Amino acid sequence: MAKKGVSIFLLSLIASSTINAKVSKDELKNHLKDIQVSYIKNIYLNNAYDPIWIKDNSLSPLGKELINQIKNDKTIAYDLPFYKLYKSVLKDINNKKFNTDLEIKLSNLYNQYMHYLIEGEIDWKEFMNYIQNLRKKYDYKVGYEIKKPPYSSAKILQNAILGETFGNIFSQVEPKRFRYHQLKEYLVKFLHMHWQKVGMIPTLRVGSSNPAIAKIRKRLKLEGDLQGCNQSIDSTIYDNCLAKAVKRFKIRHGLKPNSIIDRRTRLEFNRSPMYYVKKIRLNLDRIKWSNRKEEKVRIELNIPSFRLYLYDGNELVTTMRVVTGKPNHPTPVFSDIMTTIVVNPYWRIPESIVKKEMIKHLIKNPHYYDRQHKFLYDGWGPNAKKIDPATVNWAKYKDNKKHIPYHFMQEPGYNNALGKIKFLFPNKYSVYIHDTPSKQLFFRTKRAFSHGCMRIQKPRELLEALALYNSNINVDKVMKILGTNKRKVIALRKWIPVDITYFTAYVDSYGYLHFRDDVYGYDKAMLKSYGKYSKHKSKVKNSNKNKIKNKKVINSKKIHKDKNIIKDKNTIEDENIIEIGY
Repeated sequence: MAKKGVSIFLLSLIASSTINAKVSKDELKNHLKDIQVSYIKNIYLNNAYDPIWIKDNSLSPLGKELINQIKNDKTIAYDLPFYKLYKSVLKDINNKKFNTDLEIKLSNLYNQYMHYLIEGEIDWKEFMNYIQNLRKKYDYKVGYEIKKPPYSSAKILQNAILGETFGNIFSQVEPKRFRYHQLKEYLVKFLHMHWQKVGMIPTLRVGSSNPAIAKIRKRLKLEGDLQGCNQSIDSTIYDNCLAKAVKRFKIRHGLKPNSIIDRRTRLEFNRSPMYYVKKIRLNLDRIKWSNRKEEKVRIELNIPSFRLYLYDGNELVTTMRVVTGKPNHPTPVFSDIMTTIVVNPYWRIPESIVKKEMIKHLIKNPHYYDRQHKFLYDGWGPNAKKIDPATVNWAKYKDNKKHIPYHFMQEPGYNNALGKIKFLFPNKYSVYIHDTPSKQLFFRTKRAFSHGCMRIQKPRELLEALALYNSNINVDKVMKILGTNKRKVIALRKWIPVDITYFTAYVDSYGYLHFRDDVYGYDKAMLKSYGKYSKHKSKVKNSNKNKIKNKKVINSKKIHKDKNIIKDKNTIEDENIIEIGY
């Protein structure tokens, strides 16, 4: 993480310590004159030009700590932008080239490694430009909120110089949420995995015979899906034990939870380990910029997995399927606080939906939506008056940006688009979690069908679960009200934090690794500029023969035991929870 300016600390403390090094202050000053990178200059300017990494013709204690840290970091591999710089530093150390060139290389390596640890390699400026373009393209509030990590590599180095050690800061900067550490452990495993692709194979079922089946067995054994089978690992017969492993594999990849090896499953079996390495790295970096504050009771909703989770500490209270926004109406990524539940809600239909979807019918038949109990009003308030839609010239609002001075509202009922319950966490995107009459969509594997709000499969169960933490929710009374069309607003006494996330690789509450499709194309957009920061910072040039060139890194084408806590009755929760004993 580069900073143009680093606050000047007590230079007298540094200057008072003499460093008997081969690298002298004068050499550093002369070397730095021709270096154009400000953060490198600031490191030494604020250290009175004393060397940091080299002392007495060897590595200083801080230099040794840095190199040992990177050596012991098992996530470091050739796919990282600063890997060549790291190998170049190791070569110089092995050749005992403890000179000014190496000193500056080590400063650059420190900066890039700390950027990797703290911020990761996503170019957020580039990605936010992409989000801005989506807003213009879709004429929609596309949202992706990030929170800057609360650490500074410059301040960390200042403290390390003063204390003559980094201490345990390298582990402190690691996020503690969203099972970051477990996901990182899977990254290390995938960096050392190798398997054969299956190629073009037909659809395979139990009883099929094909040479690729042996490759599939080995792949599933490697990833942990194939366990306890008596059949030889080289067997080319598709048996029942392998079928169970295939089903587990498909569940972890968000595919139809069956044992058929179809076209979509074949696609996964033809991906390389490096494809998954990139996906895991990308999501580790997303976590670094996510909300790091974790409350004990919280809701996490992951868009690519189409799932909502309610947690109490580390215990999963309940989980359910979700329908999220369509790709051209993406559900925003953000964090907020749930404050209110509305039973039997009205649906205030956004003007954008009226213009894009309703107006064509209103032109032909102004009373087209009466049968859906969608009526026109002159305002939103309780005193708003009904307007006869036949008195409005709808054609003049078609295909233009003219504001419609009236509002459509759908009355409460089982056919209301919001269903019978909605859960509010007020936000600038005007999205919320709600019930739906379109229950059939929950049986789809991919569930991106809404206009941005999140429809949930089991709204009554979520309400019951929230009642465990809100004594003012009388579940029995609410259930009776649900049998009517009477609107009721319930203010939560205990507000519930909500994180809407976009993780395409994650670890579930049982410790299993999952992958999901890039439903909104965010992975693809981020990977276009992934590692751009480190590639740029590798270009530390000076007029001496020492030049660290940024040559392109080879691409690898290269449940709670309390009986009151709600649990799912099934042993396996389709896309996300792997059966016990797996």
